Amino acid sequence: MPGLRLLLRVAPFVVGAVAVAVWLRRRQAARAPLPAAPEPPAIEPPPATSERPRSGRFDREPIDIVTVVDDLLMAGR
Repeated sequence: MPGLRLLLRVAPFVVGAVAVAVWLRRRQAARAPLPAAPEPPAIEPPPATSERPRSGRFDREPIDIVTVVDDLLMAGR
C-alpha cells in the first residue's frame, strides 16, 4: 500500500506543524501588551548667535573629486 506508507512518512511533520501552530497561538494570547512609549522631551533650538569665535576648521574650499581621482590614477604611472 503506497498510500499508507506515504501517510506514515508525512505524519510526524504534520503533527509537528500542528503542535507549533498551537504553541504559537497560546504564546501569543498570554503575551501582555506593551505600555505606550513616553513622550520625548522638547528640544530647544540653539541660540542664533554663538558666543565662541569660529575656529575656521570647516571654512575650506570645496574640492573637485574628478581632479583627485585623476591625480590618484596618474600616481602609478
